[in-house]
Amino acid sequence: MWKQIATLCLVLTGGILVLIYFTSLFSISELVYPKRITAQSLADEEDEAPKVFRKNVLVKKNQYVTPSQLNLEYRDFIVNAGGSFHLNGWYVQQPDNFSAPTVLLLHDWNQSKISMLSMAEALFQLGFHVCLIDMPAHGESSGDKFLLNNSLNDKLKVVVDSLYCLYETNTVSVICSGLSAIPGTELAANDARVQILILQNPIPTVSEIINQQVTDKWNGISFLIKPLAYLKYEQTTGMSADSLNLYVSLKKITKPLLIALTDSTSDRDVWNAISVYDSVATSKKKIWTKNARTFIRSDEDAEKNIYRAMAAFINANIPKESPVIKSRKRIALK
Repeated sequence: MWKQIATLCLVLTGGILVLIYFTSLFSISELVYPKRITAQSLADEEDEAPKVFRKNVLVKKNQYVTPSQLNLEYRDFIVNAGGSFHLNGWYVQQPDNFSAPTVLLLHDWNQSKISMLSMAEALFQLGFHVCLIDMPAHGESSGDKFLLNNSLNDKLKVVVDSLYCLYETNTVSVICSGLSAIPGTELAANDARVQILILQNPIPTVSEIINQQVTDKWNGISFLIKPLAYLKYEQTTGMSADSLNLYVSLKKITKPLLIALTDSTSDRDVWNAISVYDSVATSKKKIWTKNARTFIRSDEDAEKNIYRAMAAFINANIPKESPVIKSRKRIALK
């Protein structure tokens, strides 16, 4: 009898451990293997949706998936980042102003350049050349895993190379959404050609995402799964989640930095913004939020529209002298 009970306990314990192991993998899967969001994938989702839901839930009539739907003339911006590895994007050029500033938009994890279309439209209307890029393993870009490593930094430098190969590029500002703040800040800290950095709703650490994912999915047993989720992330990517944060890079930032918070931000997002603001070395820094927050230690921007605030910050801080580019040989493919 006791042997049977002991055997049953061992089996149950083993089953629970196996369950916890696989749930830890599930918790970090989208962080490492993002869902590819493209115009085709969104169209396929609509085609597969039950007819009863199409009009009300899953089909968004005002969902834009290409710049042309916003009356933006664009061209494909495909960057060869080494071998057969390509980063796919779009480039929208000011037709009558070759001296306009250029902005590079980096989307959040598990999204794509499509999610940056509204920002691209607004900034184009405000007088900027705009480049939107799918991050590695996202959208139409190459890659199987989303790795926040030196290889990603090198690929983003090639994107900047490609932008400066365009004759109209005089300055480049980088706008990062969410987790892209980590590679975007590293790029700005180590590439003098990036003059201005804007972080929209910055997520300062990968650990924060893992904690949130585990808590949202497993709630009461999250304390059991979190350690394994961290271990699984390190095994899958070769990087410790705790080591992936933007605070180290922030200490090297001496160029102007704007932190912009959207209407959907939580109090946690605001505290992240304050932490980022306090960590950055530059004296030219600012937090923008539409809604006044008494605990934000920064003068509130007079501009109430987030995109106009971004444009005003860039225009106010563009250096008088553009960096000297010795070669304008084209790298980006049309």
